[in-house]
Amino acid sequence: MKKYILRFWKHNLLIFGLLVITNVCLTLVSVVMASSLNALVNLNFTLFFKTILANAAISMVFLFFSYIEINKRSQTKQKMATAIRTDVTKRMEQTSYSNFHTKSVGTYASWLSNDLNTIETVAFDQFYTVLGGMISTFSSIIAMFIFHWSIVLLTLSITILTILLPMVYQKLLSMSSLFVTEESERFLSKVTDTLNGFDTFFSFNLLENITKNTKEASIKLADAKNNRAKVTAKVALLGTFGNILGQLSIMSLTGYLVFQSIVSIGSIMATGELASNVFNTVGNISQQIAAIRSADPIFKKLESIEPSFEKPTEEIKRVESGIVLDNLSYAYGDKVVLNNLDFSFQLGGKYAIVGESGSGKTTLLNILNGKLTDYDGSVQFAGKELSLLSGRELREHILYMDQIPYLFEGTIRENITLDEDFSNEQIHQALKSSYLEDVVRKLPQGIDTNIGDAGRLLSGGQRQRVSLARGLVRGKKIILLDEGTSSLDEKSALEIENQLIKNDELTVLMITHQLRESIRKQLNQVIFLS
Repeated sequence: MKKYILRFWKHNLLIFGLLVITNVCLTLVSVVMASSLNALVNLNFTLFFKTILANAAISMVFLFFSYIEINKRSQTKQKMATAIRTDVTKRMEQTSYSNFHTKSVGTYASWLSNDLNTIETVAFDQFYTVLGGMISTFSSIIAMFIFHWSIVLLTLSITILTILLPMVYQKLLSMSSLFVTEESERFLSKVTDTLNGFDTFFSFNLLENITKNTKEASIKLADAKNNRAKVTAKVALLGTFGNILGQLSIMSLTGYLVFQSIVSIGSIMATGELASNVFNTVGNISQQIAAIRSADPIFKKLESIEPSFEKPTEEIKRVESGIVLDNLSYAYGDKVVLNNLDFSFQLGGKYAIVGESGSGKTTLLNILNGKLTDYDGSVQFAGKELSLLSGRELREHILYMDQIPYLFEGTIRENITLDEDFSNEQIHQALKSSYLEDVVRKLPQGIDTNIGDAGRLLSGGQRQRVSLARGLVRGKKIILLDEGTSSLDEKSALEIENQLIKNDELTVLMITHQLRESIRKQLNQVIFLS
């Protein structure tokens, strides 16, 4: 948290200045109140009226700067929260494919939503509360010197006691807060997974599982929060005890000094208010600091995504040769899935890769797509060893299409361009080459028609065509099709496969369990893996 406070030091320095002004105003109000009470005791109406006007003026200044401070605090919090989210997503951009998928999407979503909300409402808010309380305490103690040194001495003594008491539960509070964060992650992941399965539950008449799963996850989250509340209550109780003890002690001492004619009777009101400022701050500060510290594990977790910086490699300016496998092997632990595979995929060639489940078909495509780099043997693409090429460079030329391509909520245009700039001519050519022209023509807003969440308003074949258009508009000439048509009806599957095979400019490698005879006849070769 510290680095974000320092990164936006100008904004936080302004907030500090505003807090100084507002808390000094509150201290001045307490001091002036002593003069008001003294004026009443002495029946001095003129002085009493002046003190009322003075307090009114101070209060207006307080309200004005409080309004500015509240707004600046919110703006700064959001700037810091945005910076944290940006840092986290940049780490996601830099990590490896396999490392990213060690956690679920729901977990990452929880980091960027629940955890950031915790940081905002707990860590940052409590930081500003502690900062304001410390300023209030400092100004109140200085003001107490106006009345008598012994009041300051007693205040400091009880302050130390009030700080030490709640420290017993600080570690426990931090642990309980971390557990709530972890349980929140599990809750969001479970709910996301359950809601994504709505269609499956619907098909099997099991929609009641949505309520069941959500309730079970909610109960676990509630237990974690209730446990944190118990620890928080103990810390708050000890802080309140110190607060009450301190205020009663200060009132008693001030009363004694009044009886001894050392201070005026109005002092008892002022010292009571000033002591309240001090002990309210001190009584809660342990709890607040513990809350701030409870965010430390969250920050560590957000920084736990390991970057996987790729070494700069030579740019492939032009692909003049295909893919060559030489004694290619791959194993998951002790399980060998590819063993000494030799083959050449020529540019413009059309190939089918078939075999039983577990024979290494998808593994082979993942190697060719740069997802898996720890293979044995040799794989060359465009005359260069695959393991020496950056995955980013490799994917500039290769399009990987899986069984169910993911489409974003938005329009067809947005799903093809993915926020990159392409001319209307390029987009039109991609639509034509992927046979999307007729589909787009029938939509109410054409290419700018919203296709719904995950492209649900399109059929499976249409979604595959959008996925293909994404690659074609970027000039990709090598297509890796991983069971890309297995979930489609016969007509749609044949259309997609024929579109790919009949395009002379494309090199196509398709994994399939249903190799149709009409497609087989058009292929250069069928590769059997066992």
